[in-house]
Amino acid sequence: MVKNGSDGLPSFHTHWLSSLPFKFSIVQFCIAGLIITSSIWLILSIEKKHHQETQLSLSQNLGLTIVAQLQQTTSKIEALAASLGSMGSTYAGSSDQLKKIVPALLNTDGQQFLIEGGGIWPEPGAFDATKHRNSYFWARDKHNKFELINGYNNTNGSGYHSELWYKPTRFYPKGTTYWSDAYIDPYTDETLITASVPMWLKHEFIGVSTIDLALSSLKAFFEKLALHQGYLFALDGNNNLLAHPAEFDELDTGKPSPYLSHPFSHFTQEQPAYISLQKEIEKIDALFIAKTDQGKNYDKTQLEALLQTVDPSKRARLSALINANAQGMSPNSERTSSFVLNNDPLLKQPVLVSVFHMPRTYWKIILVTPLGEVGNQEHAIAAKIGIFLLLSQLIALVILFIFQHRLFIKPISSMVQSLQQGNIAKLELSANQRQDEIGQLAKAFTSRNQQLEIAYASLDASNLALEQQLEMQKHAQEQLKAHKDQLNDLLNASQNLICIKNTEGFYSLVNDKFCEVLGIERDKIIGAKDRDLFPSHIAEIIASHDRIVINNESPQSFEQPIPTNQGEITYLITKYPIQDQEGQIIALGAMAFDVSSIKDINEKLTLRGEELSNQLIHREMQIQHLQMTLDKVEQSSISIDKHKEQSRRLQDIGIHNQRLMPQLIAELLRQQLVEHELIFTKLRSKGALNQAKLEQELTQLITQQTDKLRHLLYLVVPQSEQIRSVHIKQFIEHLLAVVEPQLDEHQIQCQLNCPDQMTLQISPWTLLILLYKLLLNTIEHAFGQAAMANDKQSANKLEITVVKYEQSLQIVIKDNGVGLSPLQLDELNQNIQSNNEGSLAELALWLRMEFNGELTVTSEAGQYTEVKCVMHLSEDTNAPS
Repeated sequence: MVKNGSDGLPSFHTHWLSSLPFKFSIVQFCIAGLIITSSIWLILSIEKKHHQETQLSLSQNLGLTIVAQLQQTTSKIEALAASLGSMGSTYAGSSDQLKKIVPALLNTDGQQFLIEGGGIWPEPGAFDATKHRNSYFWARDKHNKFELINGYNNTNGSGYHSELWYKPTRFYPKGTTYWSDAYIDPYTDETLITASVPMWLKHEFIGVSTIDLALSSLKAFFEKLALHQGYLFALDGNNNLLAHPAEFDELDTGKPSPYLSHPFSHFTQEQPAYISLQKEIEKIDALFIAKTDQGKNYDKTQLEALLQTVDPSKRARLSALINANAQGMSPNSERTSSFVLNNDPLLKQPVLVSVFHMPRTYWKIILVTPLGEVGNQEHAIAAKIGIFLLLSQLIALVILFIFQHRLFIKPISSMVQSLQQGNIAKLELSANQRQDEIGQLAKAFTSRNQQLEIAYASLDASNLALEQQLEMQKHAQEQLKAHKDQLNDLLNASQNLICIKNTEGFYSLVNDKFCEVLGIERDKIIGAKDRDLFPSHIAEIIASHDRIVINNESPQSFEQPIPTNQGEITYLITKYPIQDQEGQIIALGAMAFDVSSIKDINEKLTLRGEELSNQLIHREMQIQHLQMTLDKVEQSSISIDKHKEQSRRLQDIGIHNQRLMPQLIAELLRQQLVEHELIFTKLRSKGALNQAKLEQELTQLITQQTDKLRHLLYLVVPQSEQIRSVHIKQFIEHLLAVVEPQLDEHQIQCQLNCPDQMTLQISPWTLLILLYKLLLNTIEHAFGQAAMANDKQSANKLEITVVKYEQSLQIVIKDNGVGLSPLQLDELNQNIQSNNEGSLAELALWLRMEFNGELTVTSEAGQYTEVKCVMHLSEDTNAPS
């Protein structure tokens, strides 16, 4: 920078590398080169993509054709194996018939070149109770005739029942086929793959029928395909090689292939060029296993005995095959994957590898076809287009440079010169003469200059206003400090525990009482979490309470023990969310006060009530003992054996009911305890009533309590009895008398529809479990708080209908309560089907496990709810009505 004359203005000189003409030219050359390069690349990419898509379509059509031809053959083999199974089930007791029929079926026309052998393999003792191994197996001899092989019936070794082509079929339904892994038969020394079909008779597994295919026959099948280009591999359900190109065979043609019947991973270890294919197969298997895991029919515990005998690397795949067959997966042929192998070891060029899936057999057919590169003609077209684009861009660049210099560069240079000289008048003259963007730019410069002068004038005023604002802010901070001191004094003066935590659980504020109770200094509490201050079990309780407050976004109260210097003390804690202006929770506050003294008083009252309840229970037990003694005298004529059998069955029922009914017994006893507490309250009252009136009320209460105990005794005493004939109508009437307080509380009129003479050989506890829970569920949900809120005009009614069929008992409870919306009804039925939490879901699970029964719910909002229970009765429980 140098001085330019007497005006003292600096003079700027621009280097040619920084000039606008040079920069515009460089940018234009870059743009032209980018357009040419991208055009050529686009042409080559489109041509290459089209070529690959065409090759992929041809490969897919060819692969599906091969799979279809192979599937026709395997379908015939499966049908033949199923026919053998049907013959085995039909002539299970006729060995001579089987020896005539099986060879005849194996000689079926059209399949001789594939079938190496086959037969029927019964379960131990299924065909002949005296024979543990009783197979009927034929294999081809040297003369291509079927010969009966008895080697598998030898008593030495584990036998054919432990073979991997036999054991998995136990999990296959009738008519389905399990295709085994490729293996070498120990008696024929042939490399085989077996199609196994389970034989079921009267829902009992009785054995397996098999058809054996020689891998040499499959090799001949694939050679007949005569692929003009490319080659293929075939893998069984566990990725063992069934077929491969002839180039990988031994030079000595008399020896079998070293790769057949072995895992494909062993092949890739010696042929590392196919490692990418092995990884692709592993991805396909992982997706297949994950898909079957989503809806398993058999879990690990059901398949554990089978999987323990299998190689660990094949267990997940075998479990997936069994579950996939049970789910009916893979109904159609499909191409599961395709990818490009850049350098094929056989074709010495890039190839397209396509993996096809065969239905039912779960085999994989891998087709390898050559993928040619884009031809020279396409490269020549791209070169011509590039030269044409280059010449066009050069001509356009020259024309653009001339117009740029006249339209932009020269006017801008003139504006820069005027600014350097400080000649604002010349700049304003240029702005008025031009009406384009250059003129607008000049006007902007002059306008900006005027704005800067005005800005300098307003800057002083802004500084003054800023000083006043700082003074006001200082005053506000002093007031905030005073309010904060007052708040701290208020918090520390409180005898309750007060604290605040942020959303991450760190304490940010505690009062003096909080520190005093915990015996920890404030500096150690601030910034700490609950697990740093409390034992782990108390910290978990506090965390669960915090989650409830955050989820509900409303204050909540909890009783919680807090460790202090005097031991654990129970506090009533009220927690509340602290929200910002947008309603987001930013912290949690809590206030706690000591309720241990109140709890001590309540415990004393509870203990006194329990003592009275125990006395009443003792009297009830005496009555029950007398009744049991009377029953024993009446039943003295029963034989000792029958009495032992009844005692054993009664013990089993008692153990089962003890597991299912602790809550039921607790609820019945809690009801009785409440009524005893009412009697106790009457006894403690003094002065409110005269002595005669008090005795009258107590007599009435005790009489009502005795009636309820009589009804409860009828329901509870049968727990110690065998399954006996129960009068259904009387039993339900006793139960309705027990729950009469709940019915009266909700003003419910109950109607019982049951034949007077209906009896049933069933455990009374079973009816008590079912009916009591159904009644309480209906009272709670149909006539509970929701029903009272709806303020129904009609009377509350409950209808109980009991119908007995030949082999089942149906109980229907229908109310006219609030009903359920379609959404609530769907959610309830879904919980029942999936055994989720809920009283009806638990009851449905119990019915299904004990009686193979079912529970269904129908409802209409505001109209009714109907619960229907069906119990399937066995011969022991099914007595004439």
